[in-house]
Amino acid sequence: MRHPPTALRRTPEEVRDIHLSYARPDLRFFSAGACHVLAFAFLERYPRAGFRPRFICPAAGFHGAHVYVSDGRMAFDAQGYVAEDELLGAHRRALQAEQPEWLADVTDVQVPLAEFCAGNNHRAPWDFPGNVWERALAYLQTFPAPV
Repeated sequence: MRHPPTALRRTPEEVRDIHLSYARPDLRFFSAGACHVLAFAFLERYPRAGFRPRFICPAAGFHGAHVYVSDGRMAFDAQGYVAEDELLGAHRRALQAEQPEWLADVTDVQVPLAEFCAGNNHRAPWDFPGNVWERALAYLQTFPAPV
């Protein structure tokens, strides 16, 4: 069973302190704070699987951004594979439970990771205290390869 995204987010202390954020278990870390790194690591590991990065970008004034990969039917994020519509529905329901007017656009990411990070206030891999890229690749090994 998937956790709602609101259950995996960073605490205010973890938001302020990247070392605390980085020290979280992989599921929590790659669900909130480094989801974009995991998505792009997935694409590097499985370049021919037909997946593309997608960005849930909340409307101004709302939180709840998320990056995952999708082949148009199935999605993958830190919690594993799930139907994309299920991922999006669960994300929307969880955020609207806290922010009833919550809205977001879901778009394909069409730029490299560094450019995405710079344009969307996300930490680039080299801005983390450890080797986040290697950590993401190792975490991917705990899931089956896409079919």
